[in-house]
Amino acid sequence: MNIFIETYGCSANQSNSEIMGGLLVKAGYRLSSEEDADLLIINTCTVKTQTERKIIRRLEKLRYSSKKILVAGCMSEVQKEMIEEVHPDVSIIGVNEMRDISETVRRIENGEQVIMVGSKPTSMVCLPKVRINPVINIAQISTGCLGDCAYCIVRSAKGALRSFPVHSIVDDVKKSVTDGCKEIWLTSQDCGCYGFDTGVKLPALLRKVTAIEGNFRIRIGMMNPDHIKSIQGDLITALINKKMYRFVHMPVQSGSDEVLKAMGRRYTSAGAGEIIDDFTGGLPNFTFSTDIIVGFPGETDEQFQESVEFVKKYKPDIVNISRYGKRPMTRASEMEQVDGNIIKMRAKTLTDVVCDVALEKNKRWVGWKGEVLLSKVGEKGGFIGRNFAYKPIVVDYGELGTTVEVEVVEAMNGYLIGKIC
Repeated sequence: MNIFIETYGCSANQSNSEIMGGLLVKAGYRLSSEEDADLLIINTCTVKTQTERKIIRRLEKLRYSSKKILVAGCMSEVQKEMIEEVHPDVSIIGVNEMRDISETVRRIENGEQVIMVGSKPTSMVCLPKVRINPVINIAQISTGCLGDCAYCIVRSAKGALRSFPVHSIVDDVKKSVTDGCKEIWLTSQDCGCYGFDTGVKLPALLRKVTAIEGNFRIRIGMMNPDHIKSIQGDLITALINKKMYRFVHMPVQSGSDEVLKAMGRRYTSAGAGEIIDDFTGGLPNFTFSTDIIVGFPGETDEQFQESVEFVKKYKPDIVNISRYGKRPMTRASEMEQVDGNIIKMRAKTLTDVVCDVALEKNKRWVGWKGEVLLSKVGEKGGFIGRNFAYKPIVVDYGELGTTVEVEVVEAMNGYLIGKIC
Protein backbone atom coordinates (compact mmCIF):
# COMPACT_ATOMS: atom_id res chain seq x y z
CA MET A 1 0.00 0.00 0.00
CA ASN A 2 1.23 3.49 -0.91
CA ILE A 3 0.75 6.17 1.76
CA PHE A 4 0.93 9.97 1.67
CA ILE A 5 1.24 11.97 4.93
CA GLU A 6 0.04 15.58 4.99
CA THR A 7 1.01 17.66 8.02
CA TYR A 8 -0.46 20.79 9.61
CA GLY A 9 0.77 22.75 12.62
CA CYS A 10 3.77 22.78 14.91
CA SER A 11 7.16 21.08 14.92
CA ALA A 12 5.82 18.39 17.27
CA ASN A 13 3.21 17.56 14.63
CA GLN A 14 5.95 17.46 12.00
CA SER A 15 7.86 15.08 14.26
CA ASN A 16 4.78 12.87 14.65
CA SER A 17 4.45 12.66 10.88
CA GLU A 18 8.11 11.69 10.56
CA ILE A 19 7.61 8.98 13.19
CA MET A 20 4.46 7.65 11.50
CA GLY A 21 6.41 7.52 8.25
CA GLY A 22 9.27 5.66 9.92
CA LEU A 23 6.99 3.10 11.57
CA LEU A 24 5.08 2.52 8.34
CA VAL A 25 8.23 2.01 6.27
CA LYS A 26 9.54 -0.39 8.92
CA ALA A 27 6.27 -2.33 8.62
CA GLY A 28 6.72 -2.64 4.84
CA TYR A 29 4.49 0.17 3.60
CA ARG A 30 5.63 2.72 1.02
CA LEU A 31 5.55 6.51 1.33
CA SER A 32 4.51 8.12 -1.93
CA SER A 33 3.13 11.24 -3.55
CA GLU A 34 -0.52 12.10 -2.99
CA GLU A 35 -1.27 11.15 -6.58
CA ASP A 36 0.13 7.63 -6.20
CA ALA A 37 -1.17 7.00 -2.68
CA ASP A 38 -3.85 4.49 -1.73
CA LEU A 39 -4.19 6.03 1.74
CA LEU A 40 -3.92 9.69 2.77
CA ILE A 41 -3.02 10.47 6.39
CA ILE A 42 -4.06 14.01 7.39
CA ASN A 43 -2.15 14.96 10.55
CA THR A 44 -4.22 17.84 11.90
CA CYS A 45 -3.74 20.92 14.08
CA THR A 46 -6.51 22.80 15.89
CA VAL A 47 -4.67 25.73 17.50
CA LYS A 48 -6.09 28.36 15.17
CA THR A 49 -9.48 28.86 13.56
CA GLN A 50 -7.83 29.50 10.17
CA THR A 51 -6.04 26.13 10.29
CA GLU A 52 -9.24 24.34 11.29
CA ARG A 53 -11.10 25.88 8.34
CA LYS A 54 -8.32 24.88 5.95
CA ILE A 55 -8.46 21.28 7.15
CA ILE A 56 -12.27 21.18 6.95
CA ARG A 57 -12.15 22.43 3.34
CA ARG A 58 -9.55 19.77 2.59
CA LEU A 59 -11.72 17.01 4.06
CA GLU A 60 -14.76 18.27 2.15
CA LYS A 61 -12.85 17.89 -1.12
CA LEU A 62 -11.64 14.44 -0.13
CA ARG A 63 -15.23 13.20 0.20
CA TYR A 64 -15.13 12.77 -3.56
CA SER A 65 -11.82 10.88 -3.55
CA SER A 66 -11.60 7.13 -4.01
CA LYS A 67 -8.62 6.98 -1.68
CA LYS A 68 -8.84 5.81 1.93
CA ILE A 69 -8.49 8.65 4.46
CA LEU A 70 -7.07 8.58 7.99
CA VAL A 71 -7.33 11.76 10.10
CA ALA A 72 -4.82 12.01 12.95
CA GLY A 73 -3.64 14.61 15.45
CA CYS A 74 -5.10 17.23 17.76
CA MET A 75 -8.26 17.92 15.80
CA SER A 76 -9.11 14.22 15.92
CA GLU A 77 -8.76 14.27 19.69
CA VAL A 78 -11.11 17.18 20.43
CA GLN A 79 -13.25 17.62 17.30
CA LYS A 80 -13.97 14.06 16.24
CA GLU A 81 -17.67 14.76 15.72
CA MET A 82 -16.90 17.67 13.38
CA ILE A 83 -14.62 15.45 11.30
CA GLU A 84 -17.27 12.72 11.11
CA GLU A 85 -19.89 15.24 10.02
CA VAL A 86 -17.68 16.56 7.23
CA HIS A 87 -16.45 13.14 6.04
CA PRO A 88 -18.34 10.20 7.64
CA ASP A 89 -16.18 7.53 5.98
CA VAL A 90 -12.76 8.53 7.32
CA SER A 91 -10.83 6.67 9.99
CA ILE A 92 -9.74 8.75 12.99
CA ILE A 93 -6.92 8.42 15.51
CA GLY A 94 -5.89 10.89 18.21
CA VAL A 95 -2.54 12.29 19.30
CA ASN A 96 -1.66 9.32 21.51
CA GLU A 97 -2.44 6.55 19.02
CA MET A 98 0.24 7.39 16.46
CA ARG A 99 2.71 4.82 17.80
CA ASP A 100 0.22 2.16 16.68
CA ILE A 101 0.00 3.55 13.15
CA SER A 102 1.14 0.33 11.44
CA GLU A 103 -1.59 -1.76 13.05
CA THR A 104 -4.13 0.99 12.32
CA VAL A 105 -3.19 1.04 8.64
CA ARG A 106 -3.34 -2.75 8.47
CA ARG A 107 -6.93 -2.64 9.75
CA ILE A 108 -7.84 0.09 7.24
CA GLU A 109 -6.22 -1.94 4.46
CA ASN A 110 -8.50 -4.82 5.42
CA GLY A 111 -11.58 -2.66 4.98
CA GLU A 112 -12.16 -1.56 8.57
CA GLN A 113 -13.06 2.00 9.58
CA VAL A 114 -10.92 2.74 12.64
CA ILE A 115 -12.02 5.25 15.29
CA MET A 116 -9.57 5.46 18.18
CA VAL A 117 -8.99 8.49 20.45
CA GLY A 118 -8.47 9.22 24.12
CA SER A 119 -5.51 6.98 24.94
CA LYS A 120 -2.95 7.91 27.58
CA PRO A 121 0.21 9.73 26.41
CA THR A 122 3.23 7.65 25.45
CA SER A 123 6.84 8.63 24.77
CA MET A 124 7.58 9.76 21.23
CA VAL A 125 11.37 9.43 21.38
CA CYS A 126 13.72 6.75 20.02
CA LEU A 127 11.25 5.71 17.33
CA PRO A 128 11.94 5.18 13.60
CA LYS A 129 11.67 8.34 11.49
CA VAL A 130 11.54 9.38 7.88
CA ARG A 131 12.81 12.94 8.22
CA ILE A 132 11.33 15.69 6.07
CA ASN A 133 14.73 17.41 6.19
CA PRO A 134 17.61 14.89 6.42
CA VAL A 135 19.87 17.24 8.38
CA ILE A 136 17.30 18.28 11.03
CA ASN A 137 16.18 15.98 13.83
CA ILE A 138 13.07 16.94 15.79
CA ALA A 139 13.17 15.44 19.27
CA GLN A 140 10.03 15.73 21.36
CA ILE A 141 10.97 16.20 25.02
CA SER A 142 7.47 16.24 26.54
CA THR A 143 3.77 16.40 25.80
CA GLY A 144 1.05 18.50 27.39
CA CYS A 145 1.58 21.57 29.59
CA LEU A 146 1.00 23.13 33.00
CA GLY A 147 -0.99 26.10 31.70
CA ASP A 148 -4.68 26.92 31.77
CA CYS A 149 -4.94 29.62 29.10
CA ALA A 150 -8.46 30.84 28.38
CA TYR A 151 -7.99 30.72 24.59
CA CYS A 152 -6.18 27.39 24.17
CA ILE A 153 -7.81 24.19 22.95
CA VAL A 154 -4.53 22.25 22.83
CA ARG A 155 -4.63 21.53 26.57
CA SER A 156 -7.87 19.62 25.92
CA ALA A 157 -6.15 17.62 23.18
CA LYS A 158 -2.83 16.87 24.89
CA GLY A 159 -3.60 17.11 28.59
CA ALA A 160 -1.24 17.81 31.46
CA LEU A 161 2.55 17.81 31.27
CA ARG A 162 4.34 14.51 30.79
CA SER A 163 8.11 14.86 30.42
CA PHE A 164 9.98 12.13 28.58
CA PRO A 165 13.07 10.56 30.21
CA VAL A 166 16.39 12.36 29.78
CA HIS A 167 18.21 9.17 28.75
CA SER A 168 15.69 8.51 25.97
CA ILE A 169 16.04 12.04 24.59
CA VAL A 170 19.84 11.75 24.72
CA ASP A 171 19.68 8.41 22.87
CA ASP A 172 17.40 9.97 20.24
CA VAL A 173 19.82 12.84 19.66
CA LYS A 174 22.85 10.49 19.57
CA LYS A 175 21.14 8.35 16.93
CA SER A 176 20.27 11.41 14.84
CA VAL A 177 23.86 12.69 14.94
CA THR A 178 25.05 9.25 13.81
CA ASP A 179 22.50 9.50 10.99
CA GLY A 180 24.12 12.74 9.83
CA CYS A 181 21.81 15.33 11.37
CA LYS A 182 23.47 18.69 12.00
CA GLU A 183 20.59 20.60 13.61
CA ILE A 184 18.54 19.32 16.55
CA TRP A 185 15.18 20.82 17.49
CA LEU A 186 14.11 20.08 21.06
CA THR A 187 10.38 20.66 20.95
CA SER A 188 7.21 20.37 23.03
CA GLN A 189 4.07 22.32 23.84
CA ASP A 190 6.12 24.24 26.42
CA CYS A 191 9.81 23.40 26.72
CA GLY A 192 10.16 25.77 29.67
CA CYS A 193 8.29 23.45 32.05
CA TYR A 194 10.17 20.33 30.98
CA GLY A 195 10.88 18.20 34.04
CA PHE A 196 8.61 20.10 36.43
CA ASP A 197 6.84 16.73 36.86
CA THR A 198 10.04 14.69 37.27
CA GLY A 199 12.47 17.04 39.00
CA VAL A 200 15.07 17.00 36.19
CA LYS A 201 14.51 20.35 34.51
CA LEU A 202 15.43 21.83 31.12
CA PRO A 203 18.95 23.14 31.92
CA ALA A 204 19.98 19.68 33.14
CA LEU A 205 18.65 18.14 29.93
CA LEU A 206 20.55 20.69 27.83
CA ARG A 207 23.80 19.89 29.66
CA LYS A 208 23.34 16.21 28.81
CA VAL A 209 22.52 16.86 25.16
CA THR A 210 25.36 19.33 24.58
CA ALA A 211 27.79 16.76 26.03
CA ILE A 212 27.08 14.44 23.08
CA GLU A 213 30.06 14.18 20.74
CA GLY A 214 29.71 15.50 17.20
CA ASN A 215 29.37 18.64 15.13
CA PHE A 216 25.78 19.83 15.50
CA ARG A 217 23.66 22.71 16.81
CA ILE A 218 20.60 22.63 19.07
CA ARG A 219 17.52 24.83 18.96
CA ILE A 220 15.24 24.87 21.99
CA GLY A 221 11.54 25.42 21.33
CA MET A 222 8.90 27.66 22.90
CA MET A 223 9.11 28.46 26.62
CA ASN A 224 6.45 30.36 28.56
CA PRO A 225 7.59 33.29 30.76
CA ASP A 226 6.24 31.94 34.05
CA HIS A 227 8.33 28.78 33.72
CA ILE A 228 11.48 30.45 32.38
CA LYS A 229 11.67 32.63 35.50
CA SER A 230 12.47 29.75 37.86
CA ILE A 231 15.25 28.29 35.65
CA GLN A 232 16.58 31.41 33.98
CA GLY A 233 20.06 31.57 35.49
CA ASP A 234 20.86 27.95 34.67
CA LEU A 235 19.16 28.31 31.29
CA ILE A 236 21.34 31.27 30.26
CA THR A 237 24.43 29.29 31.29
CA ALA A 238 23.26 26.32 29.21
CA LEU A 239 22.55 28.50 26.17
CA ILE A 240 26.09 29.91 26.21
CA ASN A 241 27.36 26.46 25.14
CA LYS A 242 28.63 26.62 21.55
CA LYS A 243 26.35 23.77 20.51
CA MET A 244 23.26 25.78 21.49
CA TYR A 245 21.70 28.33 19.18
CA ARG A 246 21.30 31.60 21.07
CA PHE A 247 17.59 31.60 20.36
CA VAL A 248 14.74 32.19 22.82
CA HIS A 249 11.11 31.77 21.81
CA MET A 250 9.06 33.23 24.65
CA PRO A 251 5.40 34.02 23.80
CA VAL A 252 4.32 37.18 25.63
CA GLN A 253 0.85 37.20 23.94
CA SER A 254 -0.04 40.74 25.09
CA GLY A 255 1.57 43.87 26.49
CA SER A 256 -1.49 44.57 28.64
CA ASP A 257 -1.67 43.18 32.19
CA GLU A 258 -5.48 43.26 32.08
CA VAL A 259 -5.52 41.19 28.91
CA LEU A 260 -2.89 38.78 30.26
CA LYS A 261 -5.04 38.22 33.36
CA ALA A 262 -8.13 37.56 31.23
CA MET A 263 -6.08 35.14 29.12
CA GLY A 264 -5.09 33.18 32.21
CA ARG A 265 -1.41 33.97 31.73
CA ARG A 266 0.56 33.89 34.99
CA TYR A 267 2.89 36.87 34.59
CA THR A 268 2.80 40.60 33.92
CA SER A 269 4.19 42.46 30.93
CA ALA A 270 6.83 43.99 33.21
CA GLY A 271 7.77 40.51 34.44
CA ALA A 272 8.19 39.31 30.87
CA GLY A 273 10.27 42.42 30.15
CA GLU A 274 12.58 41.66 33.07
CA ILE A 275 13.23 38.19 31.64
CA ILE A 276 14.12 39.72 28.26
CA ASP A 277 16.46 42.19 29.96
CA ASP A 278 18.18 39.34 31.82
CA PHE A 279 18.71 37.41 28.59
CA THR A 280 20.02 40.55 26.90
CA GLY A 281 22.57 41.00 29.69
CA GLY A 282 23.62 37.37 29.98
CA LEU A 283 23.36 36.14 26.40
CA PRO A 284 24.79 38.73 23.97
CA ASN A 285 23.38 38.82 20.44
CA PHE A 286 20.61 36.30 21.11
CA THR A 287 17.56 36.11 18.87
CA PHE A 288 14.30 36.85 20.67
CA SER A 289 11.10 35.44 19.19
CA THR A 290 7.66 36.04 20.65
CA ASP A 291 3.95 35.56 19.94
CA ILE A 292 1.20 38.17 20.27
CA ILE A 293 -2.55 37.59 20.02
CA VAL A 294 -4.45 40.52 18.52
CA GLY A 295 -8.11 41.06 19.38
CA PHE A 296 -8.47 38.82 22.44
CA PRO A 297 -12.03 39.14 23.80
CA GLY A 298 -12.53 42.49 25.51
CA GLU A 299 -9.25 43.98 24.26
CA THR A 300 -9.59 47.78 24.01
CA ASP A 301 -7.69 50.12 21.70
CA GLU A 302 -5.59 51.22 24.67
CA GLN A 303 -4.76 47.64 25.64
CA PHE A 304 -3.79 46.83 22.07
CA GLN A 305 -1.53 49.87 22.05
CA GLU A 306 0.27 48.43 25.08
CA SER A 307 1.21 45.43 22.92
CA VAL A 308 2.51 47.80 20.24
CA GLU A 309 4.58 49.67 22.84
CA PHE A 310 5.94 46.38 24.21
CA VAL A 311 7.25 45.49 20.75
CA LYS A 312 8.79 48.94 20.31
CA LYS A 313 10.50 48.75 23.71
CA TYR A 314 11.87 45.19 23.69
CA LYS A 315 12.41 44.89 19.92
CA PRO A 316 11.88 41.17 19.30
CA ASP A 317 13.59 39.80 16.20
CA ILE A 318 10.53 37.71 15.36
CA VAL A 319 6.86 38.22 16.25
CA ASN A 320 4.27 35.60 15.36
CA ILE A 321 1.05 37.62 15.18
CA SER A 322 -2.20 35.70 15.64
CA ARG A 323 -5.61 37.22 15.00
CA TYR A 324 -7.78 35.89 17.79
CA GLY A 325 -10.38 33.36 16.73
CA LYS A 326 -12.52 31.61 19.30
CA ARG A 327 -11.88 27.93 19.80
CA PRO A 328 -14.41 25.43 21.14
CA MET A 329 -13.98 24.10 24.67
CA THR A 330 -12.29 27.31 25.83
CA ARG A 331 -13.35 29.98 28.33
CA ALA A 332 -12.51 32.76 25.88
CA SER A 333 -15.14 31.52 23.44
CA GLU A 334 -17.80 32.59 25.98
CA MET A 335 -16.37 36.09 26.42
CA GLU A 336 -17.38 39.26 24.59
CA GLN A 337 -15.72 39.08 21.16
CA VAL A 338 -13.92 41.92 19.37
CA ASP A 339 -15.27 42.83 15.92
CA GLY A 340 -13.37 41.04 13.14
CA ASN A 341 -12.71 44.23 11.19
CA ILE A 342 -11.11 45.80 14.25
CA ILE A 343 -8.92 42.72 14.71
CA LYS A 344 -7.85 42.94 11.07
CA MET A 345 -6.88 46.62 11.39
CA ARG A 346 -4.97 46.01 14.62
CA ALA A 347 -3.08 43.11 13.05
CA LYS A 348 -2.06 45.35 10.15
CA THR A 349 -0.88 48.07 12.53
CA LEU A 350 1.18 45.65 14.59
CA THR A 351 2.60 43.96 11.48
CA ASP A 352 3.93 47.30 10.24
CA VAL A 353 5.63 47.95 13.57
CA VAL A 354 7.06 44.42 13.72
CA CYS A 355 8.52 44.70 10.21
CA ASP A 356 10.20 48.01 11.07
CA VAL A 357 11.68 46.61 14.28
CA ALA A 358 12.86 43.40 12.59
CA LEU A 359 14.59 45.33 9.82
CA GLU A 360 16.24 47.61 12.39
CA LYS A 361 17.53 44.57 14.30
CA ASN A 362 18.72 42.79 11.15
CA LYS A 363 20.64 45.82 9.85
CA ARG A 364 22.94 45.43 12.85
CA TRP A 365 24.18 42.16 11.37
CA VAL A 366 25.37 43.69 8.08
CA GLY A 367 29.13 43.21 7.93
CA TRP A 368 29.13 40.27 10.35
CA LYS A 369 31.39 37.40 9.36
CA GLY A 370 31.28 33.89 10.78
CA GLU A 371 30.21 30.28 10.50
CA VAL A 372 26.79 29.40 9.10
CA LEU A 373 25.21 25.94 9.02
CA LEU A 374 23.34 25.37 5.75
CA SER A 375 20.21 23.58 6.95
CA LYS A 376 17.59 24.18 4.28
CA VAL A 377 17.30 24.42 0.51
CA GLY A 378 15.78 27.76 -0.52
CA GLU A 379 12.38 27.73 -2.19
CA LYS A 380 13.71 30.00 -4.94
CA GLY A 381 17.16 28.45 -5.13
CA GLY A 382 20.26 28.74 -3.01
CA PHE A 383 20.40 27.72 0.63
CA ILE A 384 19.24 29.03 3.99
CA GLY A 385 21.74 28.79 6.80
CA ARG A 386 21.79 29.71 10.48
CA ASN A 387 24.51 31.42 12.46
CA PHE A 388 25.13 31.03 16.21
CA ALA A 389 22.10 33.25 16.95
CA TYR A 390 19.81 31.23 14.65
CA LYS A 391 19.60 34.14 12.23
CA PRO A 392 18.45 32.95 8.78
CA ILE A 393 21.07 33.82 6.18
CA VAL A 394 20.45 33.21 2.47
CA VAL A 395 23.40 32.28 0.25
CA ASP A 396 23.56 31.51 -3.47
CA TYR A 397 25.19 28.10 -3.34
CA GLY A 398 26.49 25.42 -1.00
CA GLU A 399 25.80 21.92 0.21
CA LEU A 400 23.07 20.94 2.66
CA GLY A 401 24.43 20.14 6.11
CA THR A 402 27.78 21.86 5.67
CA THR A 403 29.22 24.79 7.62
CA VAL A 404 30.56 27.72 5.61
CA GLU A 405 32.17 31.08 6.34
CA VAL A 406 29.77 33.87 5.40
CA GLU A 407 29.70 37.65 5.39
CA VAL A 408 26.30 39.33 5.76
CA VAL A 409 25.95 41.89 2.97
CA GLU A 410 22.28 42.93 3.18
CA ALA A 411 19.39 42.87 5.65
CA MET A 412 15.71 42.24 5.00
CA ASN A 413 13.04 42.26 7.70
CA GLY A 414 12.75 38.47 7.76
CA TYR A 415 16.25 37.28 6.85
CA LEU A 416 19.80 38.25 6.00
CA ILE A 417 21.62 37.93 2.68
CA GLY A 418 25.10 36.50 2.86
CA LYS A 419 28.15 36.02 0.68
CA ILE A 420 30.31 32.94 1.14
CA CYS A 421 33.85 34.06 1.99
